[in-house]
Amino acid sequence: GEPSPPTDEAARGAPPPTLHGELALSVSDAIAMTIENNLNVEIARFTPLLADLDHTSAWGSYDPVAFGDFGYSSDETPVATALQAGNVTIERKTAGSAGVTGLIPRIGTQYEIGYGGQRVLSNSSIQSLSPEYRANLLGSLRQPLLKGAWWGEPWVAVKQTGIGSEIADEEFRRNLMDLIKATQDAYWGVSAASEQRRVAQKSLEARQALLDQTEAQYEVGVVSRVEVIQAEAGLAEGEVGVIVAENTYRTAQDLLIDLVLGPNLTPDSRLEIQPTDSPEEVVAYDVDPEEANRKALAHRPEIASARKNIERQEIELKFRKNQRLPQLDLKFTYGYSGLGGSNNSAPQLGGPVPPIDLSYSQAHNNWFDDDGASQWSGGVEVTFPIGNVSSRAGVSKAHLELRRARTQVRRLELDIVLEVREAIRNLYSSVEGIEAAERRRLAAEEQRRAEAIRLEYGESTPFDVLQREEVLVDAESQKINALQLYHN
Repeated sequence: GEPSPPTDEAARGAPPPTLHGELALSVSDAIAMTIENNLNVEIARFTPLLADLDHTSAWGSYDPVAFGDFGYSSDETPVATALQAGNVTIERKTAGSAGVTGLIPRIGTQYEIGYGGQRVLSNSSIQSLSPEYRANLLGSLRQPLLKGAWWGEPWVAVKQTGIGSEIADEEFRRNLMDLIKATQDAYWGVSAASEQRRVAQKSLEARQALLDQTEAQYEVGVVSRVEVIQAEAGLAEGEVGVIVAENTYRTAQDLLIDLVLGPNLTPDSRLEIQPTDSPEEVVAYDVDPEEANRKALAHRPEIASARKNIERQEIELKFRKNQRLPQLDLKFTYGYSGLGGSNNSAPQLGGPVPPIDLSYSQAHNNWFDDDGASQWSGGVEVTFPIGNVSSRAGVSKAHLELRRARTQVRRLELDIVLEVREAIRNLYSSVEGIEAAERRRLAAEEQRRAEAIRLEYGESTPFDVLQREEVLVDAESQKINALQLYHN
């Protein structure tokens, strides 16, 4: 479904709580908390919401637009004619109009319905009415037949922003999947770092016991001072290992806390997340490469986005081909006009005229009956740029963009095939690596035990025992890394 709108909590910058203590989490708990708290999820939610608003905005091109105007003018014109009494004609006009205009979606028809009226005062001898009232109602249509029909710019914007909104949804899915994987990796990273810390501490305890044993043997004269120094050096090396392991563990904790608790982490937080899922739980999967690849192509958001981009480029090509056509528009108008007013007080040519006294509202009386004054017109308008270089170049560019988009999908499909193949190999090899690392650990543990027994009987040295200890630590670390690789 659509991502929920982000809250304003992070934007307000309220001080987050300081975290202390321990928090036991499973992998599923960590993922749920990441989705709820992580600021990157909060940021990712904006992308589809903004894209959806772009799509809504594109539909605004089809909103009807109301218009209107009102004005007053006064004209005095000098004349020299026997038809006009006086030397100057005066005309004072009050006029206004209002209406609605807009576009019809998809087909691109432009429409306009307008009403206009005016009042004219005149001292002209040839003007029978003063004031004279005129009113008209006029509707017009303009239909593109070639360029702009079906694939006009507003409709292309609607279609492309709609696809852009779908791509933004896939981008949100991809970001969310990346965060989920990062959370899982960080979870097993904490688990592995905790185990590495345990191994380092156990090794330090073994080195301390070795030093105690060597010092006791030195006091009774069984070993030399050199061997005590060797044991002391081994203890110091173990202390360094504990320090490094502790620092690695704290870094892994911070990474996981940042992912699952978002802005709740503060500089003085003293929180530890305790993984409850055991890394020792290993399942030997039997993966069908063909089925795995099919699922990847069906569910990976980046391939869905790339395919949506092909749709967008196909629409762009249709638009560019349409823009290459001549502009051939069919025009049609139809409306009514009305007249009213009162007799002009200025002297009239030809003598008195029958009395007339019609109000402005009476100018509309006969609009829709047989006595009404109707008007209509129709025709076509053609324009075509000579050469049409820009439009032809636009079509060529759209063809190339479409070919590139299709090639990118093919390249992405091949990348996914490689990723799936590598993931399957890594899965199988990690399981085998766990088994091999366990065998090596058991062997190193037995060798360490045997070397310690030899030391008790004076057949070995602390240096030899320390070497066996290092091999054991390395073997245990190798198994921990193999388990982490498997879960990742």
